Amino acid sequence: MTKSPLTDAHSALADCEQVVDRLHKMCCDPERSPRMAAMEATLLTVRRDLEAGDPRSLDRALERLADIGADLGRLQVGCCAPARMPLYAEALGHLNTIQLDMAKELGTAH
Repeated sequence: MTKSPLTDAHSALADCEQVVDRLHKMCCDPERSPRMAAMEATLLTVRRDLEAGDPRSLDRALERLADIGADLGRLQVGCCAPARMPLYAEALGHLNTIQLDMAKELGTAH
């Protein structure tokens, strides 16, 4: 029996959630905190869409992943702590894994 690409997507999503939570806890700028909290909430919505697993839900999750990636990029560029840069890169890498696995599940991977 072959494993679904969504199995790896679930794992990458859990890893991404942990990294974003860590970034949120380490953030020293209170104005950024609401954006981090919103990103965490969006990741939970992605989790629900991923768990649903139907094409419509996965398409919604892909759109949300793009939004999260854009938010991570904005937060990374504005971050005052170079030591956190690897965490941003790690979170973006997890998003990439999720996106590729969902594309495989949808049959849209090239």
